[in-house]
Amino acid sequence: MDQRDAARYGGCGASALGAAAALYVWGSSRRTHRHMGGGFEGEGTDISVLWTELPLVLLAGALIPPAAWLLTLRLLRGRTPLRTRALVAAVCTTGVLAVSVWGLYTWANPHNPYHERLFGTVASDLDL
Repeated sequence: MDQRDAARYGGCGASALGAAAALYVWGSSRRTHRHMGGGFEGEGTDISVLWTELPLVLLAGALIPPAAWLLTLRLLRGRTPLRTRALVAAVCTTGVLAVSVWGLYTWANPHNPYHERLFGTVASDLDL
């Protein structure tokens, strides 16, 4: 396998990892759980998130990490060997993936300042 092929496979791997991470974070969020029928007696059920939010989350997860990979490789072109560029691109892509997963998590699990847990334990059914 050529080093150029390895650099290209890194972008494909970043895309797959980003889409899988985005799907996992979105699927395990409180917001999605509520929309998919997890509310009290079906309260808040909204199945339209499957064709509105889900495709956008998957698209962002599949496009943002390889864009960071490609941008890093292009910015360092001609200055360093390909092996070093691929390593720097992997580090930058990992950082971008971590920040984007954190952003998705904070969007999908909004903080409610009026509902605080007591001593970190479950106080009622609303804490789940």
